[in-house]
Amino acid sequence: MDRVRLGLVVLLWGCGSGNATAPDASADGRADVVAIDSSVESGADAGAGPVVSFLDTSSGIHAFLTFDYNVTDVATAATHADFVWGNDQNHIAAYRASTNPKLVLSDYIPFTRDPDGTHTLAYWQGAHPDWVLYQCDQTTPAYEFGDPNVSLDITNPAVVDWQVQTFGVPAAAAGYDMIAADNYTLSNDFKACGIFQNGTWKQLYSGASSDPQYTADVLAWAKSFSTKLHALTPKPLGLVPNFSLGSLAPNDPNVVKLVSYVDAILDEGGYTEYGSGFPNEARWTSLQTFVEYVQSQGKAYFSINEWNVTPPLPSADVQWSLASYLMSKEHASAIFASGVQQYGSDNWRPEYAAAIGTPCGAMQKTQGVYVREYQHGYAIVNPTTSAATFTLPSGSFTDLYGNPANSSVSVPVDTGMVLLCTSGPRC
Repeated sequence: MDRVRLGLVVLLWGCGSGNATAPDASADGRADVVAIDSSVESGADAGAGPVVSFLDTSSGIHAFLTFDYNVTDVATAATHADFVWGNDQNHIAAYRASTNPKLVLSDYIPFTRDPDGTHTLAYWQGAHPDWVLYQCDQTTPAYEFGDPNVSLDITNPAVVDWQVQTFGVPAAAAGYDMIAADNYTLSNDFKACGIFQNGTWKQLYSGASSDPQYTADVLAWAKSFSTKLHALTPKPLGLVPNFSLGSLAPNDPNVVKLVSYVDAILDEGGYTEYGSGFPNEARWTSLQTFVEYVQSQGKAYFSINEWNVTPPLPSADVQWSLASYLMSKEHASAIFASGVQQYGSDNWRPEYAAAIGTPCGAMQKTQGVYVREYQHGYAIVNPTTSAATFTLPSGSFTDLYGNPANSSVSVPVDTGMVLLCTSGPRC
């Protein structure tokens, strides 16, 4: 890996007091909601039952693994995870024999690149010269991230069939549940331009990052590849691309189409912009809308949160990640936090065991921060440009580390916190 259900709810405020007090925000106190028209286009197998059954994440904090090549105790890792992005095939039997046999397992491929590093450019030019995707100089392959693995023309049905037969069929036979397709993007970030067909140049794209034809083609690939994976027998597979919303709107028609075609979203950008910093308030709230939307469509959302630090992560970074995650976590969402590209290990932390329970309602903006009340606690995040002080309702609270919380807590810019109520359930 180189480098989305919204509903009107009422929050009950208080900590075991049984008294509801409205938040001091305008209107109903809810954060701004972007309407999403999910009828833009249905997936190819709309109406069919779900291909993948995800574990219910409605209560508590749920984690997943991003690769597992450093994991030696699979049985323990399985107790910490609902999903594994790109797990080692040799670990499948141990996962299935664990106390959590229904965690979702996925086999990794880059979505356009041949993952087999032994297949050089010369190999592809000899085997399938018309499959190689080049930049507009008609010489340089459309390499991604400096990776020498060759990018292939996914508009060619033969390429999609090759992906299904080479990766999908063996993955299903091995016991995987999904194909994890890495580096999926709607923009032409690596200047793909065309192919040679029967020795003659055929231009497919302008080479510019913003290219409607490229966007249409990668969406068509997601629809076609997913449909073929769903049709595998006797074991169908789901598709989970690594896709980050970035600056796109959650109701962008192309984003809505993508969600309709796939079974889950893995977001490597998360709430930390790939480890580069904090998203501004608009991007943070757009992402929350998107995460809710994806789950409302019966799909799962997996959020990676990278931090540009040497592990272990500071508690402040963990709390930002967890509090942001809890704002939109419903029935199918899990979190992974690590240093930048620190993948492959079981990064479970004690904070993930916090018994916060189920949400009492939707995220609210009040007192200058975003808040979501849970059965046994609060998630609080400040993605704004102004520090705030949040006054807690009646009751007793501690932070995730057992420290008592005062009646009001300071919430600086770009911070989050999770507080647990110790004086009884609130909803």
